[in-house]
Amino acid sequence: MTTLKYLRHSILIACFLNLIFALTHWAGIASDHLLIATNYGLSALIILMVLLNTIVLTHHPTIMLPQRQQIWLINFAALLIAFLTEWL
Repeated sequence: MTTLKYLRHSILIACFLNLIFALTHWAGIASDHLLIATNYGLSALIILMVLLNTIVLTHHPTIMLPQRQQIWLINFAALLIAFLTEWL
């Protein structure tokens, strides 16, 4: 159960950093190739963490439905952020 908690916190922090990197790139504050590569790498890391979160969630059938729905919502939002920051 603590694994899911730490993984959820890691996903939220990575999404926040990914949004900050993407916004600084879009605003023209920093247009480094390193920043772009970091943004892509962080997006890939978010996608991997969401997949890991899904795998861990399927192996814990004792988790109640409201908590499962919260995790599904966080996973969906994280994937949306990861894909949108890569495409835009």
